[in-house]
Amino acid sequence: MKKTSLCLALFLLAACSSTFAGFLNIVNLTPCTFEFYSGYGSIPNPASPGTPYTFGFNGIIVPQGTSYYADPSYLPQLSTDAPQNLWSTGCVVSSKVLGPGPGYNAFFISKNAPNTFFVSTNTPTCNGGNNFTMNWNQSGNNCDAVILIF
Repeated sequence: MKKTSLCLALFLLAACSSTFAGFLNIVNLTPCTFEFYSGYGSIPNPASPGTPYTFGFNGIIVPQGTSYYADPSYLPQLSTDAPQNLWSTGCVVSSKVLGPGPGYNAFFISKNAPNTFFVSTNTPTCNGGNNFTMNWNQSGNNCDAVILIF
């Protein structure tokens, strides 16, 4: 039943992801809290199409549930040289994440292989002693992202 629900959730999230541009949706199905403490992305530069602007962000605390950012302009501590009117056109590319549990090192999750998938090995107590899995799911427009934690 849990696998069926998970597959249905992934299907629905993937279907919805093609209707909006540039969002980041983090769905945490565990009772643990995560910190996406350092991330970056790109913003198209209409004046120089081959040279996009880059941006960074910090400090996304992800409790159980959904943490949704409609576009990069909503990300905490956004830092970029891009003009503000372009911020909403950007795409998140990757982030460093602090996972729960004792002695846990940060790990990298991104839209690019091999970092689209992460499985913990530290059996955090907040998750009943079970490891967690994190998946980066990119939409068909190659910009919207759904990160699923279960």
